Amino acid sequence: MKRKLFLLILLLCSFTLYSQTKFNHILITNDDGIEDADRLLALAKSVKDITNRVSIIVSSSDRSGTSNYSIYGKNQSTFEVTCEYSDEENNIFVYTLPANPADCVFLGLSGFFGDDRPDLVLSGINGGPNIGASWFGSGTIGAARTAAYLGVKSIAFSGFDDNNKMSFTIIPNWIRDFISSELIREIDKNSYLTVGFPRIPFEEIKGVKLAARRVSFDKPQLIGVNKIYGENPHATDNTTIWVVEIEEQLNNIDVKYDDSFLKEGYIVITPMTIDENNYDLMNSLENKSNLIPKFLK
Repeated sequence: MKRKLFLLILLLCSFTLYSQTKFNHILITNDDGIEDADRLLALAKSVKDITNRVSIIVSSSDRSGTSNYSIYGKNQSTFEVTCEYSDEENNIFVYTLPANPADCVFLGLSGFFGDDRPDLVLSGINGGPNIGASWFGSGTIGAARTAAYLGVKSIAFSGFDDNNKMSFTIIPNWIRDFISSELIREIDKNSYLTVGFPRIPFEEIKGVKLAARRVSFDKPQLIGVNKIYGENPHATDNTTIWVVEIEEQLNNIDVKYDDSFLKEGYIVITPMTIDENNYDLMNSLENKSNLIPKFLK
């Protein structure tokens, strides 16, 4: 009974909050590709009432772990795009291309839609958590970062549980309410948000937390490589094979970051920016600029 009441309250809130903000064109992408069509369409149908158009552009295959890497470069100069699905009544369209999440965003924000450029990018909803230091290689977060690089507000969502059928209603509706709130106006053009959902029964979710990202692994041994084939890797002409292994335990548990709160059962929102300038270090170096050796011509 408690669970049914909790879900009913979430659903009722969804029907009353979403009309606060209207977008012109929402672009949805992910790093799992078109294989994730059920999640993609669930999200698109949930947000269609707060936007004039919803476009889904994703890879034709799984491209997890590609960060914001683009296939466009020295050996690639074109994108082959296929329209997979069109719902003209609801203005929902789905496109695929054999490329990475960042490429999908580049395509969608750089002329593919002409003057109807998307004004919000939603990346996900990814199944994995993309929390803590794993943000660095996440294709889901990489897509949101690419959108911010191109000056468009974006949010990456992770932690979808396909085994819970209510996920296809509860999570997309919460996202609709969230992007309809006044909070979205606070995101500047070079910033983005990441949102992590704990994969636990919805009635056990404790609430929502704003939390800083755990930027890196606290100790080198938390991520490492182990040799599984060969001898003496430092001998000329020797070939060895190594496997990457990551331990999940957290160090500095007294300092709580996004991954700490997610494990405690909270939905976690983390504001991020593409501005990687270290202004504190810049000031420190400027105060000691006399120590920089002169360059002799």
